[in-house]
Amino acid sequence: MIYANALCKHFDNGNLEVLDNISFHVDDGDSIAIIGPSGCGKTTLLYILSGLIRHFSGTVTINEKEIKGPSRKTAFILQDFGLLPWKTIWQNVCLGMKINGFSKKEQNETAEKLLLNLGLLQHKGYYPARLSGGEKQRVAIARSLALKPEILLMDEPFSSLDTFAREKLQNILTKIWQANHLTMIIVTHNIEEAVFLGKRIIVLSGRPASIKTIINNPDAGELSYRTADSFFATCKMVRKMVEDI
Repeated sequence: MIYANALCKHFDNGNLEVLDNISFHVDDGDSIAIIGPSGCGKTTLLYILSGLIRHFSGTVTINEKEIKGPSRKTAFILQDFGLLPWKTIWQNVCLGMKINGFSKKEQNETAEKLLLNLGLLQHKGYYPARLSGGEKQRVAIARSLALKPEILLMDEPFSSLDTFAREKLQNILTKIWQANHLTMIIVTHNIEEAVFLGKRIIVLSGRPASIKTIINNPDAGELSYRTADSFFATCKMVRKMVEDI
């Protein structure tokens, strides 16, 4: 579904190389976790895949069409959630639908269903300041899913949460991913998160980022995987690769 071919990116008038010949693909309904050192270019890679960065060398195609800019088929969840503090939960979830011309009836039906499934309907009139980090993250997920995307990009989505809240939201995310047949790419610094969510794990080198290895991880997304011996073995493998960078 997504093909990235020979991606390179420079900043500072070409003096700062961030990405160096990045190539990979993601199949329809599959997931990839991208992990690597801080500042290596992971977020820049997501911005390219989302169509928000247009000046780079190489190509990105989605369903065999080269991307030229942002698409409604792609939802992007930012590290800081990106919620508007002056709008209620309900208004934040409906915002993208309103901008894209959804009818009022469809906005209401979609927002109610998503907030109910994510356990937030009773808080729909709250403003973001009243929410916990986990609740804000669920609002960001609801807002992204409201547009019925085919691709979900996430930049360190659970980094501000404690372990319990992080794992709870990871479980919710896997159910959403599988139920909606989303194609998912997540950037993370957390090894256990990468192994739990990524059917394949891309380990990047330091800046300029190149692909050090790609690990197949077919059991990702299964709730029982966290306690399996194969989970701990894969975590150990990824940790060794990251430490050797």
